[in-house]
Amino acid sequence: MPHYPLGPICTAASIHLAAASPNFSRLEELNTGAHGFTNDPKFYPVQPKLDGSRYPVLDTPGLGVEVNEALAQKNEFIPVEIPRLRKNDGSFANR
Repeated sequence: MPHYPLGPICTAASIHLAAASPNFSRLEELNTGAHGFTNDPKFYPVQPKLDGSRYPVLDTPGLGVEVNEALAQKNEFIPVEIPRLRKNDGSFANR
């Protein structure tokens, strides 16, 4: 089960991976916009959308995600660093 990838581009890639995997079961996901601009439709006007409890596999070119490049170039898009656990020595930890 892929862990939620925190964005529409990674979500689309995970959907395609799922479609190609015979033993795929679930894709974890968070609410839209849970991390600021992560899924904001003004930055990603075309992106995967749930159809009930499932994501359809799109038949559009590439992954099926469009990025508003003009808006992204205006420096309004602020990458969000997700919270991470660290050990005393600065390395990352799972818990």
